[in-house]
Amino acid sequence: MITWNYRVFREDSGDFVIREVFYTEDGSILGCTANAVEPFGHTLEELATSIADFQAALTLPVLNLTDMPQTAIPSKRNSSGQTLSSAEMRTRLGLSSSSSVNKEAS
Repeated sequence: MITWNYRVFREDSGDFVIREVFYTEDGSILGCTANAVEPFGHTLEELATSIADFQAALTLPVLNLTDMPQTAIPSKRNSSGQTLSSAEMRTRLGLSSSSSVNKEAS
């Protein structure tokens, strides 16, 4: 199960902000929100809870964006590195060619 909490980050500018940080089941960091977050609530009680959660972040070690794991974006190419033309894809899927589709529609 993925969990999260608020954490204080020190920006490159030297300013401090709070972001949501997400963790794996073993407690290692998955990542964080791209932007800082702020307290929010639909009621005063919800806002008070949100502020308390922010205050709890002040008791944890300060992070930097460089502390976040760098995840690789998977390539959309197939394992051979080659792409298929639309005609090759239709053939592999057993679809008729576009000319026979047009004839059937006539």
